[in-house]
Amino acid sequence: VNQLDILLPGDRPFVAPSAFLQARQKLGHKSIERLFHETAAGWHQQANHPGWAGLQLLAVDGVMWRTPDTPDNAAAFAKPGTQHGETAYPQVRMLCQMELTSHLLVQAVMESCAVNEMVLAEQLVARTPDHSLTLFDKGFYSLGLLHAWQTTGSERHWLLPLKKGTQYEVVRKLGRQDALVRLKTSPQARKKWPQLPETLEARLLTR
Repeated sequence: VNQLDILLPGDRPFVAPSAFLQARQKLGHKSIERLFHETAAGWHQQANHPGWAGLQLLAVDGVMWRTPDTPDNAAAFAKPGTQHGETAYPQVRMLCQMELTSHLLVQAVMESCAVNEMVLAEQLVARTPDHSLTLFDKGFYSLGLLHAWQTTGSERHWLLPLKKGTQYEVVRKLGRQDALVRLKTSPQARKKWPQLPETLEARLLTR
């Protein structure tokens, strides 16, 4: 707060951190959320980010934040369990979509730490820009999610490490370390994602 140079009208030149916290609570989280999305979109549009092959370079990953240990926070966000019981503080799970060349956040969603990152990623499907390449870690391997990510817009590509033991069929070789492969989807995935076909084709790059 002390580094934000926030001023109030009148003769009081400085704003105490506690006053800023009270003002934020008075505004409510919806106003703060809207401010975040509008500033993130504005900065992203103004910056002339370099791309790759005509695609914006993005990445998605999650982070956990501790919150003050209050009854309201405990009810809203929960406390993650450990082998010794619950942790001391309620925690928020935040899933971020970042522009890779600048590290600017493009989108973010927050929920209780009890909500899986994969569930939060579903909220980013409709918000992801066209003509983009999004990097995931292997924990996001879900053919339903990846199919929705790719087909919801135009030229929306994804890249992630393949989980060990994943079964696939080589359709054809594209190069020495490059192949087109076919992946089978599960009945459970097709039930959750009605638009998901029985098989998907993807490009497999190996080292």
